[in-house]
Amino acid sequence: MATLLFLDDHHLNLSRNVERRIGSPQRLDEYTYRDPLNEIAWGYPTVFRDEASGKWRMTYQHCSTTFPRIPLLAESDDGLRWQPRDTTREVAIAGRLRDNQLLPVDEFSEWSTTVIDPYAPPEERYKGLVVEHTSRHFLKSHLWVSPDGVRWTERPGAEWQRIAGDPLSHAFWNEARQSFTFVSRPDWTDRRLTVYETKDWRTFSEPELALQADALDTPLANLYGMPVFPYEGIYIGFLWVYHPSQEVKGFSPHKFLGGNVDCQLAYSLNGRHFMRGLRTPFVTNGEPGEPDAGCVYPSHLRQLKDGSLLLYASASTHEHAMPGATSIITYALRRDGFAYLRSNGGAGTIGTKPLLYRGGDIEFNVQSQGGYAKVQLTDWSGQPLEGYTFDESLPFSGDDPAWKPQWQGGKCIDELAGQAIRVEVELLNARLYAIRGEIASLYAGQCWRYVHEGIEPTVRPGF
Repeated sequence: MATLLFLDDHHLNLSRNVERRIGSPQRLDEYTYRDPLNEIAWGYPTVFRDEASGKWRMTYQHCSTTFPRIPLLAESDDGLRWQPRDTTREVAIAGRLRDNQLLPVDEFSEWSTTVIDPYAPPEERYKGLVVEHTSRHFLKSHLWVSPDGVRWTERPGAEWQRIAGDPLSHAFWNEARQSFTFVSRPDWTDRRLTVYETKDWRTFSEPELALQADALDTPLANLYGMPVFPYEGIYIGFLWVYHPSQEVKGFSPHKFLGGNVDCQLAYSLNGRHFMRGLRTPFVTNGEPGEPDAGCVYPSHLRQLKDGSLLLYASASTHEHAMPGATSIITYALRRDGFAYLRSNGGAGTIGTKPLLYRGGDIEFNVQSQGGYAKVQLTDWSGQPLEGYTFDESLPFSGDDPAWKPQWQGGKCIDELAGQAIRVEVELLNARLYAIRGEIASLYAGQCWRYVHEGIEPTVRPGF
């Protein structure tokens, strides 16, 4: 089912008295993971389920401002309550420093992320993107592979980034380009973001600039990293924005310490060209003393069976590179909860561009307790269709991620299958997160050709 998410006005041609807001994940304090032996402010967790044991596993790292830095493993029955996973019987590590350690320290500097590769041979299902600090001013990339997230082997000669940037680097399967796409810094201390890709994990394209801080960011802002996740046909980026202090200097005049890190949203239609949304933080810093008060780095997204989402993030109570408490936090987010449209005092209305409706239910992700949502269907030109008007729509007051509108007289939406229609939604004290259905948004030229000549739009992945 195609999904219209309201991160921007890409699908709309009508908006009256409606405003866009960024979603707000809820921190689940009862599931905060603290590792008593390790500093994990830059833990960068990745979560996956081991099919053989049925357990959830989480790779992360001890990563302090002093070396050594240590790759680590935790385990859980439910993906929420974590304990360090003892690897001493399965993994022989010379000079082992922790019971849940994964790699020798002398072959490791930073664990960038774990990539889950469903297309790989079983022995290479998990890929660890490791960065080695060969000197103070140069980083080298190494690819490690594993069948289970416990036993890891380095794959020689697979430099996934020729000149490595300090983490986080992240890779995801890009359906639009039929490749794995990487998002990484272009070099050590260069806090901008590049994209590049591979189809075979042996050859890698050269990085191309994707995002950098601009005039709408806070003064001196750095883009610290951006994990990206495919979601409903688009790509959602968790953009870490570092707001540095000018008062606390690092080891050189251009290296900042202090300041906060929060998470904003970026998004892409093709997983390569990214756009910034509202500059409102998506995952905000908490109140003083809370586990994410200083810095927060969401690095993994997991979807539950009901469609709701869990975000896993490393975090600290303190500002960047300052001493304090560290943890891995789980946040909850409703289905499609990245952004929404809401009425702005009184009733508001939005309308889509023409949609090629192929049949079946059209579902609306709506919160309207204390208000209502109503739906009107029009023809491609905007003329309301008899039986599907706002006056005939049965108002909905409630919370439903898959609400199916009804009209007086029991009109069936399937009667319109195969037509180019528009959807209008009236909101009063309500939020609209997404619309789902067998629908395809039509530009003016596509709509004209379909209505007058019967020519269906060509499918263009990434558009």
